Amino acid sequence: MTIWTINIYIFIAAAIITFLFAQVRKPKSFILDILKNFIGAYFVFSGIVKAVDPVGTSIKMEEYFEIFHEYFPWFSGLWSALEPISLGFSVFTILLEITLGLFMIFGAYRRLTTYLIFLTIVFFTFLTGFSHITGKVTDCGCFGDFLLLTPKVSFFKDIFLTALIIPLVIFWKQLTPLFSTKPRNLALLILGILSVVFTLRNVQYEPIVDFRAYTPGTNIVECLQLPPDAKPYIYENIFTYKNNETGETQEFKIDNLPADLNNWTFVDRKDKLIQKGDDPKCKDFAINDADGNDLTNIYMEDSNVLFVMVIPTLKKMSHKNLEHIIEIFTDAKKDHKDIVALTGTDIQEVSSMLKTNGLSIDVFNTDEVPLKTIMRSNPGILVLKKGTILGKYHHNDEVTYKNIKDDLEL
Repeated sequence: MTIWTINIYIFIAAAIITFLFAQVRKPKSFILDILKNFIGAYFVFSGIVKAVDPVGTSIKMEEYFEIFHEYFPWFSGLWSALEPISLGFSVFTILLEITLGLFMIFGAYRRLTTYLIFLTIVFFTFLTGFSHITGKVTDCGCFGDFLLLTPKVSFFKDIFLTALIIPLVIFWKQLTPLFSTKPRNLALLILGILSVVFTLRNVQYEPIVDFRAYTPGTNIVECLQLPPDAKPYIYENIFTYKNNETGETQEFKIDNLPADLNNWTFVDRKDKLIQKGDDPKCKDFAINDADGNDLTNIYMEDSNVLFVMVIPTLKKMSHKNLEHIIEIFTDAKKDHKDIVALTGTDIQEVSSMLKTNGLSIDVFNTDEVPLKTIMRSNPGILVLKKGTILGKYHHNDEVTYKNIKDDLEL
């Protein structure tokens, strides 16, 4: 799936919606109504794929807030205020996007809706343009984990949408509302409630559809490897020399170094990225002990079933169902299953916290980013065997060790 195929599918959907709506109320302008339904369907689709994983969207927002501290320090108070409520802010923006898309399709509050969508697209264009220019955010999260876009593609996508929304802003009176006010508002209310329920469900549990690399059935060892046809990273060495006579500094490539190096003094060397290569789907996953020893292969080759407590960060860990999680791990240990914890936080702090709560367990370090990717639950339960993911359970899941054992046929 690419951005272009998505555009084609959304255009086909917009054309079908326009044709069906025309049977109810004849449009004033077919072209404007197709544009209206295209923009509306785009917003609804983009919002829904993000609603599948609101926690993932909040993680992306935290990444932006952290970078904004560096580039827009005069708003540091705002970024600091938004960071702790990034999840709530994520839910709000997702529901706003879906709502604006539905309002656009149904032709509700035409002037206000077109203006708000225009401002939203301009804001998105700023974000993707910022990512494109600075290279600081490698994926805007426009479609969650459903489709990862480069900053350049995301930026041009938003420019394209900006161009499409302008005629709607100018000719908003020509847009055709669907139905009269009361039935239209009733339909929007029902769809809005469904959107809220769906989004909040995916906040409280693992995403209902898993678009991430670490899906059940995935072998992590294989996922860490690049395929044979992977595109390599290509770098070019750039050398900086200082002319001993003039004091001038100049950059040279390896194939055009100064003929007489005695007249030049080496200053620096840097590697310039010429071609971005492919990365493994499961990137930066490793299991390390307190001394930094890599134990990944040991645990990924373990033929016994391995229960892993995933704690990306202790600071943001939920204590709501910790007692229940510990009970599951205690039962797993009694049943002779291997149990460990992986965390991006200090090993001793996590180990001490678990002991305080009655569980003595080996704790290892894994980078916080892949742990957040593996599970949106903190803490969460990951079940492995020989590196293959058998199952994942959110701390809000009402399961027992027996349920997990029966579910995974352990």
